[in-house]
Amino acid sequence: MDQSLPMKESQEAYYHRQAVERLAQHIPFEVNKAAKSEQIEMLRGLVLRYGGTMNPALFGFEARCELERLGLWHRIGNAYEQEDNSDNWVF
Repeated sequence: MDQSLPMKESQEAYYHRQAVERLAQHIPFEVNKAAKSEQIEMLRGLVLRYGGTMNPALFGFEARCELERLGLWHRIGNAYEQEDNSDNWVF
């Protein structure tokens, strides 16, 4: 199995990632401050609930930039980081 290719996501995981990605891409263009605040809170909720199981490699550049700007990017892919670090030994 080629490990350079990202693992396939379940349909549910795909929908969660798409919701996060599309919301993150839309927020910078929202002009109504109340709507923008509400969308940021929705995005935070999605990331807090599902972000740890999302593969960060599947996110686009714009979504990643917005998630970084909002301080949420570090919450994406915690499960993937634990898998990646399992082979790293400190001596």
